[in-house]
This record gives sequence, C-alpha cells and structure tokens, in this order.
Amino acid sequence: MSTGSSPYGPYAVYFLSADYNPSEPGYPYLLNDFAKIATTRDAFLVFYDEFPLDTTGLGGGFFNGAQELAFNKNALEKGLSVFGRDGKPNPNFTVAIENMGLLPTPDGTCFSDDQFHSPGITCWFSVIPAHPADSSQFDNTHGGSGFMLNTLDYYGHGDTRIAVFDWTGLKNLNSPNCSTCSGIQFGGTLFAGVNFYYGEGFLAAQKKGPIPLGNECGAAGLSVGSPPPAKCPEGLIATNGDNFTQASQGNHHLWGAVGTEIGQTYASSSSTEVHQGVAYWVIGTSTFDSSDYFTLSSQGYVSPRHEELEFPAMASGGTSSEDGGNGKAIISFSLSGNGGPTGADNGGFYPSSAYGRLTASSNGLLGSVINIADLGRSPQDGFTEYDGYPVSLRPRWGDYGGAIFMPWSGGKVFFASEYIQYQNCTGAAFSLANGTCGGTRNGFSNWGTSVNSVVP
Repeated sequence: MSTGSSPYGPYAVYFLSADYNPSEPGYPYLLNDFAKIATTRDAFLVFYDEFPLDTTGLGGGFFNGAQELAFNKNALEKGLSVFGRDGKPNPNFTVAIENMGLLPTPDGTCFSDDQFHSPGITCWFSVIPAHPADSSQFDNTHGGSGFMLNTLDYYGHGDTRIAVFDWTGLKNLNSPNCSTCSGIQFGGTLFAGVNFYYGEGFLAAQKKGPIPLGNECGAAGLSVGSPPPAKCPEGLIATNGDNFTQASQGNHHLWGAVGTEIGQTYASSSSTEVHQGVAYWVIGTSTFDSSDYFTLSSQGYVSPRHEELEFPAMASGGTSSEDGGNGKAIISFSLSGNGGPTGADNGGFYPSSAYGRLTASSNGLLGSVINIADLGRSPQDGFTEYDGYPVSLRPRWGDYGGAIFMPWSGGKVFFASEYIQYQNCTGAAFSLANGTCGGTRNGFSNWGTSVNSVVP
C-alpha cells in the first residue's frame, strides 16, 4: 500500500500466508492458488483456492475449498503494522475469514459428495470477488457489503446454476479487536435454471500458419515416442475451465462470464459445428439492498460464426452521470479459430484481442457485433503446445484477461487479453540457440498481452 499520495511509493508491504491456521488440514504445507482481490468501502477482499501440498486436505481429499478474507481497508490505507511493538496483534488491524471448504454445497460437502461419496469434489471453488471501479460503485447498504460470483459444475457435465455470495456488516472491521465483528455476516444465493454452460478443458482451434518451434519439436526435447517425432503439428488454444476468472461490480450490477461450448447450426449444412464461446450473466444488486435478494437482470451467449473465444472478462461503465445510468458494458476475450469445416474468414483467425458491447438488459451483444482490437499475426507456437507430444497435454494460453472501467477517463473501459502480436520467422531465421526472431519472441513462447480502451 502506498504510504503517500504517489502510487509509485514508498509502500507498506503486507504478506499473506495460507499457513496461518495450524488446525487447517495440510498445515504447514498449504498452497494459496488463483488469488483475486476487490475492494469495498470498508474492506480489502482477497480470495484464493487452498490446496494441501504433501498431505491430505478436508476429508482426506486434495482440496480445502475457496478461502474468503476481508481485511480492514482503513488499517491498510494507514499502513498500520499487523503486530504492535509488544509483539501482540494490533487491535486496529482486523480481518474476517470465511473458509468455504466447511460450507455445504447443493451437491454435498468438501468431505463427501452426494454421488461418489468422495472428498474434494463438491467444494466451493474459485469464488471470485466482484471488483468495483471506484468508490461511487461501492455498495454501502447492510453496514457495508461485498459480493462474489461462483459456478457449480463439479462433475464436468455442464450446469445451469451459478451462486452469488455476499459479505455484509463490513463496517464492523473498524472496531478495535474486531469487538463488533459478530455483525459481519457471510451469505449466498443460488440461481438455478440459468443458461447452460459446459466445456471444462475444451481446446479451441487457431488459424494455420508458421510454427518454427513446432518444426524443431524433437530437437527441443518437447516430444515423446520411439523415435520422438522431429516435428509436431500446430496445437490448440486453452480456453479456461468452467469457472469465473473475473467478476466486476458497477451500475448496481455484478457482471461475470465463463467459457462454454456452443453448437452453431447453419442452413447450408446438416451438421452442427461445435465451438468455444461465452456464457455471461448480469446480476442486479438493488433488490439485495432493499429486500435481501438478488435478481437476474440478463444473461446471454456470445459465439462468433465458425470461430472460438477464450478467457472472457466483463466491465460496466461508470455512474449515471458518466453513461446515462443505462448499464453500458463490454465483454472482452481472445478470439481464434480455423474457420470451421468450410475454412471461413480466410481460414480463421490467429489468436487476437477482441470485445463486444452490451448493457444490463441487452441479453446479447449490441448489434451482434464482435470487434477486433488487435489482430493476431501468427499461431501460438510455445512449448506448452508440444511438451510431451504425442501425449495430449493442456496448453497454457497467457492465462487470463481482465477489464475495468476507469473513472475520469472519458467513460472508457480498459481491457487486456492475450494475442500473438508478431509474425513468426521461419527457416534459418529461427533456431533453438537464437529463437528471438529479431526480438519478437523467445525460443519457447511467442504470446503477448494486448491492452486497449473503449467507450462502451
């Protein structure tokens, strides 16, 4: 946390260890994975998934569930020490903790699911805090509230449920020694019957093009077999699992999206094309403020004809004075594809950065238009595409995108997504000893990050 007016420092630095609780299964070898943050008026919210590294977790399983923490934001902003000079906890530095691994889910518990009666399957996982753009988007009802979004496809068969969780009474973090923290509550709401989502681990195609590392696959030691193949074919693009990777809060709504398989049908063909697209939901919070329940304002699918989408992120515009209060938003993603069976779009797209516009009630993209922000120049050609070939492994793809509205920017939403920004060199221009292609990549990877801004 910056201790003055400059965001460049100096800073007060805080550390969070998953091994803070000796009674936690797997202590002292716990991994906090996939951490996400958000803020409220009163709290700095942190989430992570917890894994035991060399011992068993809850019920003897491999996973301890989602962990939600709410730190006293006032203490952080003041740069207070966690401990006093006497070595005892600082009574003005407070935190609320919810171990969601101990909470039942609709399909069982983290200790035992209802179908296989095994641990570690039906745990709350990846419960992502919704981040507001600035203080005008905070929800200060119920003594200060914060929100989280979660999917529920525990068995990988697809699902029609999502969950919204809430912290309330977070102003009580400001009480010395958390003396009134009994007023902090953690609750949730299950939405059933929402748009179906499916496709964890589904891999997306990309346009055919030069793959110099793939051509050097055997020499690079990235293939297996007897003998290992000298060359490996062009690989696919990772699209994420079936969980939210980001949740946004704005204009009295929560915004979140996940990847899903989409069946595309065309009058010119009797066959259905299956592509990776996006399912998204917009959850209203105004009814929660007044009556303690959330509303589903809209939902929809996004799927480009014959092509693929990866790692969606959403962000809404600003306050009513900045966008008319109509809930304008964007959804961003990487876009790739091979044009489907007909090779549409001149053979598809190299991995590109793209986005679409929508509102809180549009139930789809405005104008049904996907916009290309940065057009990809080559296929992904990294070691994760080939490592272990011909054994099938999941490639990595820059991992995640993000989007956020920036106040005082002229109404812009800034977003980042992964793409391939340079053409791949070929032949003698690429070698394992010098794989930089003139400084445009390194020998074992070539993906980049595109950062853009747009008015919704």
